[in-house]
Amino acid sequence: MATDYFPLKEKTRFEYKFTSTEFEGVAKVYIDILSVGKKANKTVAQARMIFELRDSHTTEYIITRDAKWLTTADGVMTGGRREFPLPPKEGAKWDEYPDNSEVVSLSDKVSIKAGKFAKCMKVVTLLAGGDGGKSVRYYAPGVGYVLEDYNGEDKTCELELVAITKVPEEKKKAKK
Repeated sequence: MATDYFPLKEKTRFEYKFTSTEFEGVAKVYIDILSVGKKANKTVAQARMIFELRDSHTTEYIITRDAKWLTTADGVMTGGRREFPLPPKEGAKWDEYPDNSEVVSLSDKVSIKAGKFAKCMKVVTLLAGGDGGKSVRYYAPGVGYVLEDYNGEDKTCELELVAITKVPEEKKKAKK
């Protein structure tokens, strides 16, 4: 079976630390995979992103895996994007105007707070063909999206995986 660089497991929470030139301090970002379903040759996950700095913002969106792509409808750095083609291959290239992306490696090592990861997929995106900067992101096998360095004209950001846990149970409202 092919290596899974973005496993969609229900009730999984990914906790990231997020720094950006757009704000002071370190934000916490939670990406929760709430539910996963299959629809005609596609896997569709309901995801929730919670951004916490001085206050909290929550966004719900969809992650789709079909025969050719893993696509997110929203994200921390940018809006939605094609994360990578399926199956992932070194040298695979794709364009999402005005950006160009390429899988440059399937053998990178990443050492971050959440752990040490080997055989990571490295995706480099040239923003506006390289004129607008670049983004480098890593996906660990069996884990998912672990690290991204984004250096654009408008902002510089880093998103780093800190922990993977279960989505906490929703607190039931007490009946009066």
